[in-house]
Amino acid sequence: MKASAPRRIILLGAASALALAGCQEDRTDVVIFDDPESCASSEYGSELCEEQYAEALAEHDETAPRYDAREVCEAEHGEGACIEDESRPSIFMPLMAGFLMGQLLGGRGFASRAMVPAAGGGFATTDGSTRAGSLSGRGSVGASALTSKAASTRNAAPLTRSTVARSGGFGAARTSGGFGAGG
Repeated sequence: MKASAPRRIILLGAASALALAGCQEDRTDVVIFDDPESCASSEYGSELCEEQYAEALAEHDETAPRYDAREVCEAEHGEGACIEDESRPSIFMPLMAGFLMGQLLGGRGFASRAMVPAAGGGFATTDGSTRAGSLSGRGSVGASALTSKAASTRNAAPLTRSTVARSGGFGAARTSGGFGAGG
């Protein structure tokens, strides 16, 4: 017996929905802290917290967005949220406000990411791909949010007002989503 055309379409639609569901990224739980001391007072030990903070600090130094003027930086990250790059005078970058950390899938240890202020409120990873509403609490993110790192900006040309406008601003190309940390 031959399936009618509408029936074939329904079966094809159901198969497509199942295929798309199989492509969703696994999620992992993360915790966000404003400093290693608040991390150490949680269930994580001070050694792990110091290690993850140092990892996030190194990532911040390597990948935080750099701007040619404080005004351009503050437009993207908020007033008072930018500092001069110690290694490149007259270049500005957002402060590291905190870090998020989580256990890698399969129990392969922990990873962390630096969090910087985002204009309009909240915080984001240095590439703007993952956002959080505050610097405390728990959430869930796509597993790649912990393993993917932003491109190095250490020696890159700083962003100007016009390059920021062309790109759509900090975090315009975000892909990993975010979570509302807070408890």
